Amino acid sequence: MNKAKEPLVVHDRQTLERVERNAGTVGLVVTRGNWHPGHQAAFAEASGRVDTLVASVYTDPVGPAFETTSDMISAADLELAARSGVDIIFAPSTEAFYPFGAALTVLDPGQIIRQYEGAHHPEQARDRLTQLVKMLGIVRPHKVFIGQCDAQFLAAVRLVVRDLDIPVSVEAVPTFRDLDGLTVSQITQALSPTQREDATYFAKALFAGVQEAASSGSGAAVLAATRQALGESGAEIEYLDLVDPISFESWQADGPSTACLIAAVKLGDIRLSDNQLVVLSRP
Repeated sequence: MNKAKEPLVVHDRQTLERVERNAGTVGLVVTRGNWHPGHQAAFAEASGRVDTLVASVYTDPVGPAFETTSDMISAADLELAARSGVDIIFAPSTEAFYPFGAALTVLDPGQIIRQYEGAHHPEQARDRLTQLVKMLGIVRPHKVFIGQCDAQFLAAVRLVVRDLDIPVSVEAVPTFRDLDGLTVSQITQALSPTQREDATYFAKALFAGVQEAASSGSGAAVLAATRQALGESGAEIEYLDLVDPISFESWQADGPSTACLIAAVKLGDIRLSDNQLVVLSRP
């Protein structure tokens, strides 16, 4: 498809199935709307890996400011999508997404969604995962793209796709960051200048861990360097760990391997979470 054209907006399954015929390799980026530059970067990255890129817009329930998912797509969203290579925007109504009423089946892959980000609200992680897998069944893409910024959800999706033999390739999209090191997200976009200044210390603490990994290759040293930097920032640490990026279990030293340095902190009234991939060689 011509990447310069405004994307086609589709609201029902039948039209989506029709326009996907002869579309070549189809990719999917699942979103809940409220697009920002981070989404634009993800779309641009994904569009270069497929022939046709679908960006879905769905949230259940639809936010109070909108009557349907159709209302969630603004002229600015269409512009952003066109600039970043989106070919189709799939924005189903609740009736189109759940034609037989609310789903009775809920996916629960276990511990992988009950810790870290899912520790306090595992039911939200289950619902989000179930909706994503349902979207895969409707769109039937060859590839689904998930941001590395959402490392735990990425690992959970990979696990479910593997266990259920879902015919899709799960591909990570690199985290898009501002010049100050913060991830571009709805949360960081809404920070006040003072809050943002405080939040940059969190990003710098994780980069301190990355630098320690490059210097020593030691998992313990990486955690110590990150913890020290977080302590100097005055952040309240919710969790800090090194995990296997695939299983999301605690990283074990068995020769050089990639680990995911994950952390969540509270800085006053704001909560931030982030991660960095590091290569380690010893405990």
